[in-house]
Amino acid sequence: MITKIVARLKTGTIKNVVPFGGANTPAPPYIVVRPERDGLGRGRIYRIFVHMQPGQQTFLEDYLFNNIPTLLFNYSTTDRHGNHNKVLPEYEYTDIITNNDDGTISMEMRFLVPQVFF
Repeated sequence: MITKIVARLKTGTIKNVVPFGGANTPAPPYIVVRPERDGLGRGRIYRIFVHMQPGQQTFLEDYLFNNIPTLLFNYSTTDRHGNHNKVLPEYEYTDIITNNDDGTISMEMRFLVPQVFF
């Protein structure tokens, strides 16, 4: 599912979109997609981190609150196993983070992909 979300985000104006854990950090602006277990057992949480150069706070907030939701809210697709998945908003986000290792500023928004485990 992460490859589908990365591909979907690449259709936006920020083309540097990578899954978490990659060897190389792209030049800003870029987006990192990090999947993790949902603590409530509802499925997978996908944390979307948007990174930009310092001083671009307005662009960062605009992209996170306007472009990311447009691209992902209720996005439906099938995963590599043929299962139908829908990306749902979690309505959770972080404020601006300024202490990233690469000197960028960033913000995060979370999305849920519900899954049923047998």
